Amino acid sequence: MGTILGHAPSGAATDFLTPPAPRTRRFMNDSHRPAPSTLQEEASRYALLRRLVPTLRHHMAGEFQPIGMMAALLERRLQQASPDLASLRENSSAIGNLSRNAAETCVSLLGWVAPRAPASVRADTAVTECVNLLSTSLRFRGFAVSHEVADLDAPLSCTAVRSVLPATLLALCDSATQPADLVVRARREGAGQVLVEVQMTPADRSADNGGSEDYRPLSWDDVACLAAAESVQVERSEGRVQLRLAVPGQ
Repeated sequence: MGTILGHAPSGAATDFLTPPAPRTRRFMNDSHRPAPSTLQEEASRYALLRRLVPTLRHHMAGEFQPIGMMAALLERRLQQASPDLASLRENSSAIGNLSRNAAETCVSLLGWVAPRAPASVRADTAVTECVNLLSTSLRFRGFAVSHEVADLDAPLSCTAVRSVLPATLLALCDSATQPADLVVRARREGAGQVLVEVQMTPADRSADNGGSEDYRPLSWDDVACLAAAESVQVERSEGRVQLRLAVPGQ
């Protein structure tokens, strides 16, 4: 039987791993002191954010690279004795389009830091975004992440998906002792739930599969805290993690 983390369904006869008891802190005004569970949740969210920031930075920088290349081309053409005005107009228009696209992408990426509430996202879109965000950085560590998600038009909490799923992927890779292939699948489970499953299979490839140097490894205690905060049920067994997320309004 797998280990269950997070929110428990009513009447379930299973063993649950609860979030760790957080250490208390002293505040000058006790009336403003957050609950211990809130402190632990915030610590886990901060750890996840620190792990995601390098990837977010990389994706943002990639949006501006073609703008710089186009600007350099435009500058060279302006230095010509008789610039081609039609080409200059074309280049200027391209820079404008690239700038707008870059701005939209950056705003979207900032949603990982502070999502607008309430915000929902399609299940298939959410899984694809998570995999695309982490696949490049994890590939350097020897982990190939892919997804097999069909058309799944089920709304999920944006905050729940963007916290628990990436934390699960990072915790799996941080605790692994060798490179592996990870496949993320999602399907409806009944009328009011979506099941997201992450399957890990060891792979014979060489890579630096040690912990991230950007910040501390994510633990299953972090996953448990985030899952409890977002009412997500997480079941973990050897090489597999299942997330059950509620569909709002159902």
